[in-house]
Amino acid sequence: MGLGYNVEDSLCLSKNETCVFRTVNGSVLTAIGMIGTVLNAFTIYCLIRHVKLPYRQNLFILNVAVSDILIAMLGLVRGLGIISSTFVGYDSETQEQNLWCSAYTFIGNTLWSSTMPVLVPLTLDRFVAIAFPMQYLTLMKTSNCRIIIAMSWILLLPLLIYDIVLLSGGTEMVYQVSYHRCVFDIDRLWKKTVYTLIPFVAIVIMYAVMLLNLKRAKIEAKKLLIMSSLIIATGLITHLPDLLLISFKVHMSYVVAQITTVTFWYTNCIWNPIIYFCVNKHTQKDLAETPIGLKITDAKRRISTISDSIVVDGSIVIARRLSSHDDPCTVTSTPNNMLSIVEVPEASRHDLTQTS
Repeated sequence: MGLGYNVEDSLCLSKNETCVFRTVNGSVLTAIGMIGTVLNAFTIYCLIRHVKLPYRQNLFILNVAVSDILIAMLGLVRGLGIISSTFVGYDSETQEQNLWCSAYTFIGNTLWSSTMPVLVPLTLDRFVAIAFPMQYLTLMKTSNCRIIIAMSWILLLPLLIYDIVLLSGGTEMVYQVSYHRCVFDIDRLWKKTVYTLIPFVAIVIMYAVMLLNLKRAKIEAKKLLIMSSLIIATGLITHLPDLLLISFKVHMSYVVAQITTVTFWYTNCIWNPIIYFCVNKHTQKDLAETPIGLKITDAKRRISTISDSIVVDGSIVIARRLSSHDDPCTVTSTPNNMLSIVEVPEASRHDLTQTS
């Protein structure tokens, strides 16, 4: 990830403050990876549980969530790799690489390149729903949706094969401090162009067409567009710094490059599940049923009860708010601190109100 690093600035031996930044940045990235893994795991659980509501779009969001959880787990390792190079297959003392160095590079290159292509099917689904509403059910039937999702991953195979060919052909793989991982010692601008820049432009074009056709779209299609648009927007924003580097080859210092093209980019695996939790009602219900959700609900109930409590002679008297459908009653405390409900006679209601 990232171009235009100043390698000299990244050497820990040259500046002690850079070493501190590496530790902090690595710790933040590790935390992002842990949080992203948990959130996306729960998102996948909710999507599988409610996959038919609505089925097509949930399939595409599930596809994004799978990519995000893989990226989050890789970010966890990447964060540890920034702190210590041994986590990415390089021994800084012996200057030797192990098998994990090559494996990490292959897996990393594939997953990093997947983040933008998996957004294309989700955009395409909304594009067809908005631009071609009458043909939507025909064009986006279940079998076609599965084919589109499969293609978004199959297109990554050439990249993986290319890496294998490079390694088997004797191309040197070196550990670069600026990347904090092992990389092939060649310029691979084509990879970012094919797997980042082209999908980015395709998504922008589809959204331009959708905006032109939004007025005649159905209300349900517009509602689904909100959630997908937020997910896609976060993906485009987190990729923007890297796209600027690709297009204009902007030179960045080590610190700026690490924050914008690595740490900021990895935060995308957190925003997507948060958006889904906030927008999807079924997910909110599932979240409320988890042990943590139940504790939060119980805590809110206790706070609400305490706010309605009145202390009388050292005893707690809880007066329940009465609705128009409730029978008038009072709630008092008994000597053994057990609560009892006493019905109020019709003639005493006025006196009770004045006493209150």
